[in-house]
Amino acid sequence: MQQPAPVQKDVPAASQPAVDAEALRQAVQKDMNTAAAALMCAGTYHMYGTSQEHELFSDYGWEVTPCTFSKGKTQVNFAIAVGKKKVNGFKPTILAFRGSQSRKDWNVNLSTSLVPFKESRKGTNSQKDQSIPSIHEGFDRYARTALDCPMDIDGDGKPDELVSYLKKHPERHLLITGHSLGGAAATLFAERLVEAGVPANQVPVITFGAPAVGNKAFAEKYGSSIDLLRVVTSIDPVPGSLQTFFGGGFTQFGKVEKFDLSKKYTDYQHPVSFYLDLAVRKFYDSLDAAVAAKALPPLPESRTEGDEPMAALAVYHANSGFDDRFSPDLGRFVADEYKSLLPRFTMVGNQAYAGKEPIVIDEEQLTRKAREAGAKYLIIAIVDQQRLGQTRQWYLTLSQRIRTLEGPTLSTMNMGSANVTFDRGVTQATLALLEDQKKQLKTMLPFALDGNQLWNWGSGAGTAAVKEDGR
Repeated sequence: MQQPAPVQKDVPAASQPAVDAEALRQAVQKDMNTAAAALMCAGTYHMYGTSQEHELFSDYGWEVTPCTFSKGKTQVNFAIAVGKKKVNGFKPTILAFRGSQSRKDWNVNLSTSLVPFKESRKGTNSQKDQSIPSIHEGFDRYARTALDCPMDIDGDGKPDELVSYLKKHPERHLLITGHSLGGAAATLFAERLVEAGVPANQVPVITFGAPAVGNKAFAEKYGSSIDLLRVVTSIDPVPGSLQTFFGGGFTQFGKVEKFDLSKKYTDYQHPVSFYLDLAVRKFYDSLDAAVAAKALPPLPESRTEGDEPMAALAVYHANSGFDDRFSPDLGRFVADEYKSLLPRFTMVGNQAYAGKEPIVIDEEQLTRKAREAGAKYLIIAIVDQQRLGQTRQWYLTLSQRIRTLEGPTLSTMNMGSANVTFDRGVTQATLALLEDQKKQLKTMLPFALDGNQLWNWGSGAGTAAVKEDGR
């Protein structure tokens, strides 16, 4: 007897996990905020000289003010950046505390006695009674001194009484950050603000390589009171220094993000330069992941609306063996900075070269593409990473050529170089060169902009935001 044919049933294909677009966007926002905080921290170490980091904030439409304030034997150093545009409906301000640089700073670091966090427990021996929530005396003195400093956090030219101002203006978000000693000060500064009644989500904190600020009892009772992200590298000794070398049960708290670095890359990973390079790299990685998943649009290769002259842009990046796992893609970084300056542009070239491969620039082809796009100017930028002989040291060069494509031929050529050191990383060296080239570009192209942001930096609900149109 013939068996009936089996009934075929449609089996649904294995479903792919749904892309959590919102989570990807939030990751981009978090990493952008972290990169912006690292940039502000890096700039505090030379804020009374030429701070290319703070100049970049100014280029992007922020008002940056350096501050030094002394009370008794304690001197605090910080910078305030006030955003001129709302981010996610909030008005952003960034307060960045400088790390150890002077003898007074080290005196603060070495004042390691524990004191009760609450005034009501003043005079109690916290060293003996570990059940009392207690904090580093030097760091707390630094934070309290900062609280007494008149601060203009809204950019109106008048000092604000911080606690009452923040309570009256919930739309003003204050991102508090710092590196090393500055990170410890930022943590306790936020703790004091929250203890005074300021909502924690109004004063998020990001620290870089910061030591612990208190004992285990303090971490358990007050650690969750503030919105704290601690960024560390894998072998930075400072975040664990107090636990290792001093008694008192110093304990870290907060969310932690760790950047892994190889000892083959460097033996010492505490300078803020490392944190800035890695934070910018992490931001680009997050942005790429969000764009690949279509959670965010890609950044534009051209911008054509408007009446300003069109500029054609070509960027070339040569990397002669530099280990770029620990730094951002400089060709991309430089291209994005040029895009932020040009009201109307089109990319006519974007090429990366590795090793000893020679850079090939076909200017005739670039000129043809530029004219086809209706450009009046052609800008060619070349960033080159080179090793100093057989050493582990590197230097960067940035060359810029600008020529007119209509009327009488005008052309300029500028080149600069900068060494990469532990105290001035890849991003900082690039910024130093970019600032010089920007000045030359604005001289020849007076329509070049300040504050034409590719990114929205700030702390809207503790985050920053990429513009919805990807520009």
